[in-house]
Amino acid sequence: MVTWQTLPAAHDDAEWDGWLDGFDDRSIYQRAAWGACRRALGWTPHRWAALDGAQPRALAQGLLKRYPGGVGVVWLPGGPVGAVELWNAELQQTIRRSCGLSVVYCRFNAFRAAGDEERRQLTAAGWCQPRVPLGSGLSLLYDPSPPEAARLAACSRNWRHNLRRAGKGGFAVAPWPQPDVDEMRAVYAEMEGYKQLAEQHSAAGLRALYTHLGTQLLTVACRDDTGRLLAFRACAVLGDRAWDMLAATAVAGRRNYASYAAFWALMEECHRRGVRRYDLSGVDPQGNRGVYDFKQGTGAAPLEYLGEWEWAAPALLARPANWMIGRRRGGL
Repeated sequence: MVTWQTLPAAHDDAEWDGWLDGFDDRSIYQRAAWGACRRALGWTPHRWAALDGAQPRALAQGLLKRYPGGVGVVWLPGGPVGAVELWNAELQQTIRRSCGLSVVYCRFNAFRAAGDEERRQLTAAGWCQPRVPLGSGLSLLYDPSPPEAARLAACSRNWRHNLRRAGKGGFAVAPWPQPDVDEMRAVYAEMEGYKQLAEQHSAAGLRALYTHLGTQLLTVACRDDTGRLLAFRACAVLGDRAWDMLAATAVAGRRNYASYAAFWALMEECHRRGVRRYDLSGVDPQGNRGVYDFKQGTGAAPLEYLGEWEWAAPALLARPANWMIGRRRGGL
């Protein structure tokens, strides 16, 4: 019989990550290191396993933010993983009980291909799709493993043209093994200003990321001949898979197509490391056409994820929770 179990806070991180590696729908966001990263920013990680004897059939790592009066928000980025039929009422009640919550709002974002049967199972289990989603549920998958010439041929004509323009800029583009968080944050601030964006990543968030993900992060920097940082891009690498994590371009870099140089250099590094599946981490063809065109122009293949689903107890809590998320511009 398969039952959901709450794992103790002291549960071995290596065993958890080893379990995750057995699931095809695994992601960096369910790893122990991601939980530690978010703990540094005020969330409390919890883990649950649906075990058939000693064998996990499904896993879930959730991040809890607790409020007065037994109220809590539980966010499961990149999960659950495993058998969808086990993402059921038992999981919901296990989450609620183990977190000690009388009022709970829970949302997950599953990184597996969307399917009608999975949607039916989730609906029957009491999950519903949120009124205010955090993302589009769409992404693009890039394969860095073919030779460079083949990857160039797969790019759109405009993308290749802009990469050639970047090549005339005299940039120094190279791996950045020990990124300077303050330097990164300055480029983000400049980009946020000219694009009129909310803060993308705080300095504290960047430090937590590099502290806890460590060598799993691969970063490249693009600089001009004076050493000024024009653009950077970073991904998390686990075996033959990678996830886009960070990207920013300064105003001067935009004029010289530095983002194209940074992306291409990062893909070359992924190629050398044997990455075959690079998730470009979400696209929004309507709401953010520029980013979509950039990513789609690389020749990456489209993918629709099962994506975001929510559950609340009491159920009426979902409406104000979505209203608050919308006010915060899609943040949790």
